[in-house]
Amino acid sequence: MTASRHNPLPALLAAASLLAGGCLTTGSGDSSANRNPSAWRPPVADLAARTGSVGARPLRPDDTVEVFLHIPAGDKSSKISDVVDTFGVITLPLVGDIKVGSLTTSEAEKTIASAYVDGGYYQKIDVTVVCQSMMQERLYYVEGSVRKNGSFTWTDNLTLRSAIINAGGVNDFANRVIELTRGGVTTKYNLNQIERGTVEDPPIQPGDILKAQERWL
Repeated sequence: MTASRHNPLPALLAAASLLAGGCLTTGSGDSSANRNPSAWRPPVADLAARTGSVGARPLRPDDTVEVFLHIPAGDKSSKISDVVDTFGVITLPLVGDIKVGSLTTSEAEKTIASAYVDGGYYQKIDVTVVCQSMMQERLYYVEGSVRKNGSFTWTDNLTLRSAIINAGGVNDFANRVIELTRGGVTTKYNLNQIERGTVEDPPIQPGDILKAQERWL
């Protein structure tokens, strides 16, 4: 009598189904926390002082900065406080004068680290730059389809329209709908209607996030 051969296909298909299910359920299990970008944004002071990407203004004269230096070899750390002078320069141990004016904090970190490594002082150094002046400022943020994304200093009587103008206005890809996020709540405004005076030009508060939507092509 010939023994029947076992067909492995059903078992393989079942295993594949279990693996796929596992991939889909891996993680926190609740994706709702990721639906609102404002829910996971860093605090306003952190954005102002620490982000060197879109959102941070460049360093400028009279800014008070703290430079944290950490040398992994030997695990040594130090902190230097200085004020950016009229030439955009701060002074650091060993390397002397370093021009950081017009750089974001992130760019300044890279410049300082390169000065220490290229100068032969250390093979590796970790640099953190914190601008105390920015932390004391009251800022709002503009992103999306505008000509200049970033953080801007809040002023009295600032409105949505003037805030967008400060960002260079909307670009050619914008649909002129502006999202205003405040305290995790997002409200949409039509810039055309604001300019025509048919709807209110809402006041902007420190910490507000404005996003110009992009039109669908």
